[in-house]
Amino acid sequence: MTQLLPKKSLIAVTVLVALFSAACVKQDAPGVGIVKFDSSAIFGITPKEKPVVPDFEVPDLTSDDLPPLDFTERVLPKVDEGPCPEALLTAFPKKSATPQVFGTPTAGLYKWKRKTLAIKDAAATPPIKSFPFALEGRAVRRIVTEGDHQFTFEMLAPDPFINGDTVITSFLVNTNPTLFVDRRVDSRTIGVVNIPGTDVRVADPSDAPGVFITAIEVQDASGTRVSSFAPVQPMLVLPLEGGIVRTGQTFRSVGIDAATGTAVMNDGVTGRTSRVDACGEIVEGYVVTLHQTLSSDLDPADPAGAAAGTALNQETREVTYTFATQYGALPIAESLSIGDINSDEVAALGKWELGALTPTALPDSLK
Repeated sequence: MTQLLPKKSLIAVTVLVALFSAACVKQDAPGVGIVKFDSSAIFGITPKEKPVVPDFEVPDLTSDDLPPLDFTERVLPKVDEGPCPEALLTAFPKKSATPQVFGTPTAGLYKWKRKTLAIKDAAATPPIKSFPFALEGRAVRRIVTEGDHQFTFEMLAPDPFINGDTVITSFLVNTNPTLFVDRRVDSRTIGVVNIPGTDVRVADPSDAPGVFITAIEVQDASGTRVSSFAPVQPMLVLPLEGGIVRTGQTFRSVGIDAATGTAVMNDGVTGRTSRVDACGEIVEGYVVTLHQTLSSDLDPADPAGAAAGTALNQETREVTYTFATQYGALPIAESLSIGDINSDEVAALGKWELGALTPTALPDSLK
């Protein structure tokens, strides 16, 4: 599952990522540039009380002593950090990732690793802030079975850009194996043009299989909603055509929030299985990469560019999730990049991975 706006305006995502994660420069006085970075740009969410704008602002990063990210004053509790050893080179996962999703995730408080986080603000000194490796907490909760092939769950993660806020990503998993059409169109030659073969698969659009994000909400430490993104139709982040993950598949999905007008377009690619070192235990999952464009990334002052999908940043957003299908599509890794940290004045990149496969019990406040 998990953007750039004022301090109290925050996705993956899951992701969805969760975890699930555009820029503008404002002038307070002549010759003084202040860039604000709001994580809502990452997750494609816009505060409901504000109109949709073609850019976004971000948390103030001009201070040299930005406090570390922690859970001391937030709803999501701090995890017992403990050691985080590396897995042996000969270690293998207890269960391999499967093309089909089996079971549902286990509810609880999981240990996660923040492997890297870097935020660029060209108006600040230094212009790039890097945050070191740290252990964080994420919660999986409210697992609800909605039929023989559908279930939902939520993942809570710390907002990487606003200390004290929590990102809540709601996932829908539909493993419907039924396909109306499932056939192969062989390659052929028309004149001198070679046309490659293609697979044609058509599922019931009212019961489409896949892993979807149904909502991304940001809450502050008191549990008050800061912002939200709730697409009218669930936003696809991992296809499951015929109930199966198909490596190498490309797809496009769109999420539109009717309340705010925010739109997110994903050009996705389903990758191969990948392994995560969860502090000594190897866990495997399928990777999916999403190249995202948000409506807030497009410049309405350039109609030709907006129509072509040209973004304000040199790159838009790359978001990846890794889903452990053998554990109910549990997200086990997430990464994001916004813009080009070498070229764009405001940019960010980060990577997070599961730190322990076995969770601790959820506190009553999170159930």
